[in-house]
Amino acid sequence: MTAFWISGATCVITFGGGILALQLQAYRGLVLAFCAGALVAGALMDVIPDALQLLESTHSRFHHHHLLLACSLGFLFFYLLEHVTHDSETGEHVSGHSYIQQAGAWGAVGISVHSFFDGMAIGEAFQAGSEIGWIVALAVLLHKFADGVSTVGIMLGTKQSSQTTTTMLSVAALAPLGGVVTQSAFYIPIPLLALTLGWFAGIFLYLGASSLLPAAHESSASRWLPLVTLAGATFVYFAQSLVE
Repeated sequence: MTAFWISGATCVITFGGGILALQLQAYRGLVLAFCAGALVAGALMDVIPDALQLLESTHSRFHHHHLLLACSLGFLFFYLLEHVTHDSETGEHVSGHSYIQQAGAWGAVGISVHSFFDGMAIGEAFQAGSEIGWIVALAVLLHKFADGVSTVGIMLGTKQSSQTTTTMLSVAALAPLGGVVTQSAFYIPIPLLALTLGWFAGIFLYLGASSLLPAAHESSASRWLPLVTLAGATFVYFAQSLVE
């Protein structure tokens, strides 16, 4: 029951971060720059380490190089998708717009999947013991705000409508509850979870570098964009450091 209530708190925090990002659309370029920094840092300092920890907790035949391969494939998948989409469409503007929206939707789904696994981690941690449960819960709670901001940043940065953005934010916010329920009812192979997280980490890296940062510079000519991008990465770093 404790895991369920904590997952409910993560929903509120995630949704709050996303709503704040929506309210700051007047500062769209700065919001996108912050999201880009948080997304790239989150992939490298949060998602990949979480996936490695999952692999190390089992005696699977998969190792860290398989996880990094999955990450590379996630990154290259969207690189190839961009070129395939551009080559298959006759109009450059249409193809670019279509590809950007597809990439944004996949990125938001990736954050939702990561949030789903966060819920599963909370449930499993509390089953292992109250002390480890609260440590994992604190780690999840600290980065949920950034997840909400990043979800909105990805959707707005890839030219999605406000209604679609709010829908995906709601999915990402509610995902941890689904993770807790699934963890208590079904068994999902841990190595599969780890490799899936690695794949989505590659997507986050690609979206942060190729979609959000260009969109930030397109929306604003502010000299503060590099510092705000660094602030997004720093936020994720300190959120992780507080639980170590």
